[in-house]
Amino acid sequence: MEITQIRHFVRIAETGSYIKAADLLNIGQSTLSRQVRSLEVELRASLFYRHGRGVLLTEAGKKFLEYARAMLHLMDSATAAVRDSEAAFSGQLVIGMAPSIGRACIPTLLPKLIQLFPRASISVVEGLSGVLYDAVLLGQLDLALIYNPAASPNIKITPIVSEPLYLIGAETVGTDDTAVSLAAVAALPLILPHGNHSVRVAVESAAARLGLGVNVTLQVDASYSTMELVAQGLGYSIMPRLVERGSRLPPLCWQKITDPVLETTLSMVLPLQQPNNPLLTAAAEVVRSSLSELLSE
Repeated sequence: MEITQIRHFVRIAETGSYIKAADLLNIGQSTLSRQVRSLEVELRASLFYRHGRGVLLTEAGKKFLEYARAMLHLMDSATAAVRDSEAAFSGQLVIGMAPSIGRACIPTLLPKLIQLFPRASISVVEGLSGVLYDAVLLGQLDLALIYNPAASPNIKITPIVSEPLYLIGAETVGTDDTAVSLAAVAALPLILPHGNHSVRVAVESAAARLGLGVNVTLQVDASYSTMELVAQGLGYSIMPRLVERGSRLPPLCWQKITDPVLETTLSMVLPLQQPNNPLLTAAAEVVRSSLSELLSE
């Protein structure tokens, strides 16, 4: 049973004539006859009987007409609701991402957002976590994906995944190719971001608890430039393994930092106080679920 058949049946019942209904619907009488006959076969009942001036509903037809009108009303209401919701999912959506996240996730995430919200204008801004955090606070970004955001009464933080930190180098350190102690890391020449970067803060804080300092020989904020310098043997760096998902990376050795294990948490941050925005609410859930699925692979 198709909705078109039901609409045409109702029009015949209302006009009392196949000829009038065919003219109003701009289709052939034979097409209408076939559709009604198909309905009658499926319902196992006659819906009309003919008389000299047109057709009249049978008792079965009268009963079916009540349900047919209800079905059409429900379908029209559903269509209107969907169209209204699609209209609500329009406007501008600006998403901030740390570069390592963007390179790994944009090829998967953005096509999904474009497909689900075709009326939205979607922009992606890359930057350091601290800069993106401030941009969310200032209302310049709708949401951001950053590492280790600080708690704030003005920010909603949704953790997505926690990742261990790794030492990366042109060659491994020590005898274990898969792991290295934080004490050994602290003695190495390190290429790290500037002081407010979440990874650097985590490393320096953990080293300080062991009574150690960290030997930072170069400060570079760009993850992939850092990896190129590491590949050239100019020092070591510390990053989550998510960075390795990017393409065309130089070959490097990855050793998990232990004693203690250091972790960084990727979170989604949004302004806590915001006007009702169906697009942002729906898009944020898509971002969260998509990243959780991607990063669990």
